Amino acid sequence: MNGSEHATVPLRRLEELPRPVVAFLTGRCRIPLRRALVTCLRDLDKEGMVRFGADDGGMPVISPGAARGPWSGRSLLPYEEVALERVRARLGQRPSVPLSALLSDDGDDYKHWAKRQVNEIRLEARRGGLATRAFPARTWPVAFSLIAMAIGAAIAVHVTDPKAARGVTDAAVAVVLLLLCAPFFLFRWRLTAEGAAAVDSWRRDGQGMAGTPRVPGAVGQQTLWALTTPSGAPLPPGHAWSSLGGQWHAVRLGLELRRPYWSGLPGLRTLLSLTVMASFFTVIIGVTQGLDAQGKLIALAPAALGALAILAFWLPAFGLRMGLPDNAAFTGEVVRQWHADGGEYSPDHDWVCIDDGSPTTMRFDVPPGTYQQLSVGDLVHVSWSPRHRRLNHIQRAR
Repeated sequence: MNGSEHATVPLRRLEELPRPVVAFLTGRCRIPLRRALVTCLRDLDKEGMVRFGADDGGMPVISPGAARGPWSGRSLLPYEEVALERVRARLGQRPSVPLSALLSDDGDDYKHWAKRQVNEIRLEARRGGLATRAFPARTWPVAFSLIAMAIGAAIAVHVTDPKAARGVTDAAVAVVLLLLCAPFFLFRWRLTAEGAAAVDSWRRDGQGMAGTPRVPGAVGQQTLWALTTPSGAPLPPGHAWSSLGGQWHAVRLGLELRRPYWSGLPGLRTLLSLTVMASFFTVIIGVTQGLDAQGKLIALAPAALGALAILAFWLPAFGLRMGLPDNAAFTGEVVRQWHADGGEYSPDHDWVCIDDGSPTTMRFDVPPGTYQQLSVGDLVHVSWSPRHRRLNHIQRAR
């Protein structure tokens, strides 16, 4: 522990601790993200920093509170500041935001926030001396005892039967390495003695069992039950929240915008290449037939089929595509963005999904500089080519 942690006096009664820390301690040092955020927002609602409500459909929403700071006069805790950052980021200039929108994955920003939110609650419990990252009790004494037994067995076999010593020595080395590495898989957040005593006392007082929240109390006009109904749950994968048009709604995430292949020059090159390769063999066969009527028919068959495919399929598709506009513009909202690492042999991609007012979003691969300038919830002006299926330009709306 550092100096600030020593200066903090551990609170032995969980009733005196913030709700998120209680949920973390009574959940065996685990807390789901949804429960972490809901319990944190309940405390912030009590302090006037946020306000719970419901829209016309009964969906729980969060809006800014009237207070600039906690009504009690205390400072905001680190995990509360992280939760407020998430609320403000999703709110933007909107009057409220659905609880589900706070909990739904909208890309890189969400993943970074989710990790910080849970980690700050863990650190708050550690500052109170109630939890810490540690190995299970007596892990290393047991491990070293087993290591000593393995080494002793190898020495004993080496003395009594030197011929069998090599195999036993190899097995003993493997056991020693396993016992030295295995404890690190057990290194996780655990209750301290103070924390275990506080949780036991809390349960004896009838407050609940491990992992069970305290009796829900009123939060404005909402209860904890109302906040944890399915309408407040995160959206399923492949969907995102959008407020385009002034009303929060869910949209499906579209597939990436791929360049046209079969209706473009690459498709024509493929057809011509296949025709040439097939004609090479059929001409040889025709020559062996003496280039009689049957030989000529065999030699010209691929060229005829290739011409038919071009005239009947490629040319109409190319004409339809060329009839599309080369430039189309719209104003949309960024609903999801994420960076995809291509690894060693593939290029990286910076994906942005934009709600254009249709049920399914458009998905573009944008340059890294543009990606850094955009955030989820931003209104953007988009110019793209339906003819060539590519992004021309994108910028934030001023």
